[in-house]
Amino acid sequence: MTEKLFDDGELLTFVGTVVSCTENGKFYDIVLDRTAFFPEGGGQTGDTGKLCDVCVMDTVEIGGEVVHKCDKPLEVGEAVCGRIDKDQRLRKMQNHSGEHLLMGFIHAKLGYDNIGFHLGSREVTLDLNGVISAKDLLYCEQAANEAIARDVPITISYPDSAALEKLEYRSKLEMTENVRIVTIEGIDSCACCAPHVSSTGKIGIIKVISSENYKGGTRLHILCGLDALDLFRQRLESTYAISKLLSAKPEKIAEQTERLLSENILLKRQLADIERRKAEDIISSLEDHTDESFCIFTSGLSADTMRSIANEAVKHTNKAVGVFCENSSGHSYIIASQTLPLRSLAKQLNTTLGGKGGGSDQMIQGSLTAEREVIENYFCNDL
Repeated sequence: MTEKLFDDGELLTFVGTVVSCTENGKFYDIVLDRTAFFPEGGGQTGDTGKLCDVCVMDTVEIGGEVVHKCDKPLEVGEAVCGRIDKDQRLRKMQNHSGEHLLMGFIHAKLGYDNIGFHLGSREVTLDLNGVISAKDLLYCEQAANEAIARDVPITISYPDSAALEKLEYRSKLEMTENVRIVTIEGIDSCACCAPHVSSTGKIGIIKVISSENYKGGTRLHILCGLDALDLFRQRLESTYAISKLLSAKPEKIAEQTERLLSENILLKRQLADIERRKAEDIISSLEDHTDESFCIFTSGLSADTMRSIANEAVKHTNKAVGVFCENSSGHSYIIASQTLPLRSLAKQLNTTLGGKGGGSDQMIQGSLTAEREVIENYFCNDL
């Protein structure tokens, strides 16, 4: 069984001996007698890095052995120097230790447990078995960040069964042997297999990004440390870009956006009124075209308004009526008929006029690239 060295989460280099090397698809599965690489587990992905010049793409545990998924083979019996990707390891430890710290305060205040945890590459999610209010969540987030400022020690221990019975600790599973306890002094004790930073100050910061109701409880989205810093930078850049576009100070962009949204609603109402009156004018000017198809050309109308015009115009002919609205690439169209099989005619129309679209025998719609004169000639003579 592999000797696991990741109780010291800050151990990033070590020396081990290759016990086995097996080709497995696109990887070589390499087992060492000892390793500081953490395998996938506890809601966290495995470490990556190098064994000498061989890249470790992933790490998993199989039957107590830590298997390094590598891009090249190594000789059995060879002594190798392992180097863990320190940036990736630090970010994972910051997020995982931050989750323990935040949960310690949530558990102490509300008695909730963490019943689900996932540490991804872009965010951390934790699922609570209860609903937490915005006020309580803010309190716990603040308390966790104050604990970061105090730089509280984080320790790893393996209590025996007698000590474990007396210990209050959080755990998702019922365990009695070889239980690894991660303790944040005076704040939290939790059974956990993953590497952690040695004190809360190394977490840097904890930020709750969002929360939502989830399966009768709450799902929290959080980020800690360097990952949180990256997110803040991205959002600040977006805030300043929006601020520039709105010609408003960053602290005023919500107010300015609300004003613009109100103006936009008013403009939409005005445009809808103009469109309605334009449609009414077109409908009121319709003439009968009893035995011939005819066209209506317009601009600036929505598909719904074009359909309303077509529904009225089709009453004025025994053949077909086409409503064509000019746009940047040609015309959008709605064609209606009470007698012609428009569905079967759509393919020919689209082929002739450079269009696409379809529908039913009573109405088809789509777009055309042909110019107005070509459309009129085809529509009035061939349809």
